[in-house]
Amino acid sequence: MLLLASIRFRTATAVRRSRLVAAVVTLASVTGCATVVNGTTQKIPVASDPPAADVIVDGALVGQTPTSVVLKRNTDHLVTVQKAGYEPRTTPVVKDVGGAVWGNVLAGGVIGWGVDAASGAQYKLVPSTVSVALVPVSTAVAGMATSDSSDFVGKLKALDQLHAMKQVSDDEYLKGRVELFKRYMPEALPAESAAPGN
Repeated sequence: MLLLASIRFRTATAVRRSRLVAAVVTLASVTGCATVVNGTTQKIPVASDPPAADVIVDGALVGQTPTSVVLKRNTDHLVTVQKAGYEPRTTPVVKDVGGAVWGNVLAGGVIGWGVDAASGAQYKLVPSTVSVALVPVSTAVAGMATSDSSDFVGKLKALDQLHAMKQVSDDEYLKGRVELFKRYMPEALPAESAAPGN
């Protein structure tokens, strides 16, 4: 009787170990390696000259410069730095799938994204830091206008929504992002793809 109980205990333990190993392997394959390596958020340092300017992310005040903001990798953001007496500066901080995926899209192909795309872990946000020189109200500001930044991020979010609702394919989605980057933020694309003819 004792021998039979011992055998049952060992069998039950072996089954539990097998299930645990299977669960770990399944979890590892489902979460994707970018999720483990990169995480789903990214810390973006924000600085200004002069300092002590308000930092507004997607319409919400989050602090004053210098600071760092933690942003989700799977969405596009608008970071505005403003201070009384100075022109506000708005910077789009957008998800970039990196050179490998841009290369596949530009070559006419698309790769499967899996869980990393859904969680946003495959993306990196660009620019990785926001540093602005605030200009007094009476002086002209160079760079992307606030309305252009808002337009860019708005169009990226609209494209994300169409993709999430399966109204555009993965290929159409990536090509649409490339076109928007070419128009609004060509410096984030690989040099050969930013040219107008590509």
